[in-house]
This record gives sequence, structure tokens and C-alpha cells, in this order.
Amino acid sequence: MKKIIFLLGILAVFVPITVFAVTTSGTSPEILRSAQNDKGGLNSLYQINQKVCDRFETDILKLAAIMEELRRRKGITETRVAFGGTDTPIKNADYWVTYSAEALAFQRAQKYSSQASLRSSLEVLKNKILRAKSEVGRALNE
Repeated sequence: MKKIIFLLGILAVFVPITVFAVTTSGTSPEILRSAQNDKGGLNSLYQINQKVCDRFETDILKLAAIMEELRRRKGITETRVAFGGTDTPIKNADYWVTYSAEALAFQRAQKYSSQASLRSSLEVLKNKILRAKSEVGRALNE
């Protein structure tokens, strides 16, 4: 019972401030409009992408830390899952956290020429991170 309460405490501390703090539809339009007015619009889109990726990276790092602690407490010493084959909630959560981190790395490397393509890509990345967050929640509730 103490373990469950402690895990819920960790969940309450880390998860509520993770992915919901950043949404591309809520915070980016003002930034994107200012980028459109800049002479260096492409450079501004790159900067916006990097700033949003920085925020998402913080979220992914928190999710990864939660999973590390969960595996430590459950005595799981095996490595993370790389390609599917997820037969437990913990492996599934690890897969999604890793998948989100890889998607973030890919997002950082992209260069965009339009607001629409940047917004679309960030939305896809956000959804992957939200899925990772829900899978971590399921693993904690196991």
C-alpha cells in the first residue's frame, strides 16, 4: 500500500506539469505570427521549432525519469524495448517514451519553410508525447 501511495505521489508531482504545459495551438500562433513578420522568417521558424522542442524534451526527460524509478522499484534490470514486442505495461511505456524521444530528435533536425508544416509536425510530436504520458500512467497503475 505504501508503494502505491508513493508512486501516486511521484505521478502527482511529475505528470500534471508534463505535456499539457505546451500546445502548439495555444502558445505558438503568436510566436508564429511574429516569425511571419520577420525578414528572416525561415530562421525564426527554426528558432520556434527549437524552443518548442526544448519544452517537449523536458517533458520526455521527466517521463523517462519516472520509468527509471518504476523499474528500479520493481527490480527490473533489463534494457528498454526498441521495436515493439511490448507484453507488459512497463515495456509498453518504455517503448513509447523511447519512440517519443526519437521523434523529438527527428523534429529538431527539420527545417521548415511554412508555418503550417511546422505546426503540423509539432502537433504530431505532441500526440506521441501524450501517448507516452498515458502509457507511463498505465504502467504506474499496474
